[in-house]
Amino acid sequence: MVKTHHFQVTVQEYYARGKDNLFPDLYGCPNVLCHNEGRLRKHGFYSRNILTLFDSCIIFIQRYYCPACKKTTSLLPSFVSPRFQYSLGCIFYVLGQLIIHNLPLAGIAERVNLCSKRSEMSHQHLSFYRKRLFTNKALITGFFGSKGIVLAEPSSPLWAQDFINQAYQAFGLPDFNAKYFSFQARGFLSKC
Repeated sequence: MVKTHHFQVTVQEYYARGKDNLFPDLYGCPNVLCHNEGRLRKHGFYSRNILTLFDSCIIFIQRYYCPACKKTTSLLPSFVSPRFQYSLGCIFYVLGQLIIHNLPLAGIAERVNLCSKRSEMSHQHLSFYRKRLFTNKALITGFFGSKGIVLAEPSSPLWAQDFINQAYQAFGLPDFNAKYFSFQARGFLSKC
């Protein structure tokens, strides 16, 4: 199981602190079959890759253990999307280049690879992100509606641009990611 937390630091600060980040105490097991409302125990770390526009690093993710149901929970920083190696900032950058600036997939991938001095970003990544974004339109629109923010009609070609702008302006990316995950129990690009 996964929870997100907005650590109020950049990827680089989080990385530099390593296991000395300020990991909060968690209360209440996220397992729907468990009714434990008590404090979860810190249960070590695991490492995970994070790829940004300019560098890559390995960060530590705090794990928690529920003494009642014996399940573990991981606390992801909000600049990370579950199951994605690219940082939230990088994902939004490529979505913005694709949707707002209407740049070609191969050109965006090449630009990211030049900035990062890596070569793994491809037009397939970008196509995948775009497809997942449009597949999750209803969930994303519902989340914003629950916060009193009205996006363009999902059938409108302006919907995706409106989503990107509102994610930045209304929340800021890490805060958007943490609140969305808390509301939907999944990332905004997660498989439905």
